[in-house]
Amino acid sequence: MSVSRMTAVLIVLTLFGVNVWGADIILNEYNAVDSNDFLGGGDASADESGGRASDSYFGRVRGNGGDWFELVVIKDHLDIRSWQLDIYEDGILDETLTLTANSIWKDLRAGTIITVSEDLPSDVSYDPNAGDWWINVQANNNGDGLYIEKSSFPVSSSNWQLRIRNIAGQVVFGPAGEGISPAGGISGTEVFRLEDNPSDTVPANSTDYDDGDDFSTFGSPNRWGSQSFSKLRPILAPAAATLTVLAPNGDETLAMADVVDVSWESEGISETVRVEFSIDNGYSWTEVYPPNVGNTGTYKWLVPLVDAPQALVRVSSTTRPAVYDMSDKSFTIVGSPMASDVMSFFDLALLASTWLN
Repeated sequence: MSVSRMTAVLIVLTLFGVNVWGADIILNEYNAVDSNDFLGGGDASADESGGRASDSYFGRVRGNGGDWFELVVIKDHLDIRSWQLDIYEDGILDETLTLTANSIWKDLRAGTIITVSEDLPSDVSYDPNAGDWWINVQANNNGDGLYIEKSSFPVSSSNWQLRIRNIAGQVVFGPAGEGISPAGGISGTEVFRLEDNPSDTVPANSTDYDDGDDFSTFGSPNRWGSQSFSKLRPILAPAAATLTVLAPNGDETLAMADVVDVSWESEGISETVRVEFSIDNGYSWTEVYPPNVGNTGTYKWLVPLVDAPQALVRVSSTTRPAVYDMSDKSFTIVGSPMASDVMSFFDLALLASTWLN
């Protein structure tokens, strides 16, 4: 091909904004199921084929989770702050959603799944080091606007397409969707999905984009066979994590039935931690009740109703059992003066009952 013809082709592609090569981020799936229908048709009990077509997150529900679409990050350490998502229906630009400058978008790892949902509240607990590769943000007129602009948007079976532009307004992917590939066939009881492993070789007009009415996977790898992210996601070194019990840490004397603070410090831990106690110097352990929630650094502990001269507490990660700490030395649990008085009263009552008998 001559230089002039190549230049002409590039100009045409630029004018139409069609990205035919792989990109830093791609469209992976979107929900075209109408609000009054079920995935695969049918009713709540069965789809039109007699099966139980459903979504891995929402289950089998009318509307299949509402208006949502899903992206996959291809380039490692990608910054998509202030990028724009152009939404088309029937070839007409309907809505542009702009991502905010929030730091959640600053350093995305390859293999990250991003869902944009109109109904589901945002969840940015994203932590690839802990195995959490999913970010969900809510775009809604009544949303908080922290991660994406406050604007509702459509997703449908009417030649719905998505185009992605960077902070400079340059097209980095798309349009992709029905009418690009496949040319038609996404109905109001189906989803659009990539039936291939996501990679930098997937273009917007890939023939591996297809419809599906058996399974959808909001926030997870696609299923038609099975979509693999193993070659895309980097092997991440586990983040350094430490736990240090501060109190009770040894030599304290606690009264049974009192409520005391078990406190600790932690680094590199976002998961919930487990709080346990031992009344036999660590020979056996019992989890506190009610169980600890989250990792706030403190837990209100109801001291057990037992005398224990060698008690300990232990705090540990619920997902990394090797990350834990316990009291440096044992502490003592004793009966409170009130408890002693009560016991004396019952002893006296027992003695009186015996004497009367």
